[in-house]
Amino acid sequence: MNKLENILSKWNFKKIAVIYVIAALVAGICCVTAVGIIYGERLSFAINYSRLDNALEHNDYQELCTAVDKTALATDDVIDILVLNSDNKVTYSSKNSEFASDYLQLAKVGDEKKYLASEKYPDTVFKYVKNDEFMLSSILNKDFSQIRSDYDDDSFYDSSVSSKTIYMLSCINSEKNDDKIYVISNPTSVPGGMTAIKISAALAMFFFCVYWVLVALWLYSDAAKLKLSPLYWGLIGLLTNLAGVIVYKVYKHSITVCTSCGAAQNNENLYCSYCGSQLGEHCDNCGGKINSKDCFCCHCGHKVK
Repeated sequence: MNKLENILSKWNFKKIAVIYVIAALVAGICCVTAVGIIYGERLSFAINYSRLDNALEHNDYQELCTAVDKTALATDDVIDILVLNSDNKVTYSSKNSEFASDYLQLAKVGDEKKYLASEKYPDTVFKYVKNDEFMLSSILNKDFSQIRSDYDDDSFYDSSVSSKTIYMLSCINSEKNDDKIYVISNPTSVPGGMTAIKISAALAMFFFCVYWVLVALWLYSDAAKLKLSPLYWGLIGLLTNLAGVIVYKVYKHSITVCTSCGAAQNNENLYCSYCGSQLGEHCDNCGGKINSKDCFCCHCGHKVK
C-alpha cells in the first residue's frame, strides 16, 4: 500500500460528503443572501420594469401611471419615466424632470442608433438599450466610465462630448397604439456588487473543484480496497466524474468480493486469488461453484442439499 492509499484508507468519505454538502449549502445561502441584499434595489426595479409592458397594453391610464410611479420609486438611479403619445408629447412623468415638458423628439447621434439626442437638450445624450439588455444592465452595470468611453469612441468628431451628460434610455412600445414609455436612468454601478458576484463565483468554482476531486479520490480509494488498479479508476473519475462512477458501480455489480480480504474476484473463481478463502458455496459432488438459491449444481446436476 502506497502513501496515498494509506492516507485515503483512513478517510470516512460518507462523513466528508455530509460535511461538504452542509458547507456548500451554507456558502450558497450566504452568497445568495449577500447578493440579494446588495442588488435588492436593482432587482425590485427590474421586476417592476418588466410589468410596465402589461400596464401599457391594458389601456388603463390610471393603472399605467401607478405602475410607472412604482417603477420609478424602486431605485434612485431613475431620472424619470415618461409616457408619450403618438406625437411624442409627454402625457405623464413620474418625477417631473426637465425632460417632462411638452414634447421629447429624439434623433440618433452619428451613424449608429445606439445614441440618441434632442435639440431641446443639447447637453444630454441618451444611450439607447433594448428592453432585455436594459433590465440586465440596470442590475449588473459595471462601470459608468466605460459607457462614456464608448460614446467618446463613436463620437470623436464632437468636441463638446466631455461636457455632455449621458443617460441610459429604454423604450417600451404599445402593440395596440403608438403610445410608448421612455425609462431614463443614470448608469451607476452597485457599490460592492461586482465584488460580491466575483466572490460568489469563486466559491462556486471552489466547491465544484472540491466535488470533482473528491469523486476521483473516492474512486481511487474504493478501487484500492478491492485491488482494482486504483490509479486507473482514479484517473477515470478525474476525467469523467459522474460517468466514471456509474461505470464503476456497474462493474462492481458484475464481480465477486472476497468477504475475508475485500479483494475483487472473477465470478467464476472458487477461491480468492489474494488470501485463498473460499468464495461462496461449492457442490459436494464436483466442487463446482453454486449459488445459495440453486437446487441443482449447474456443473454436474447433483442435487444441492
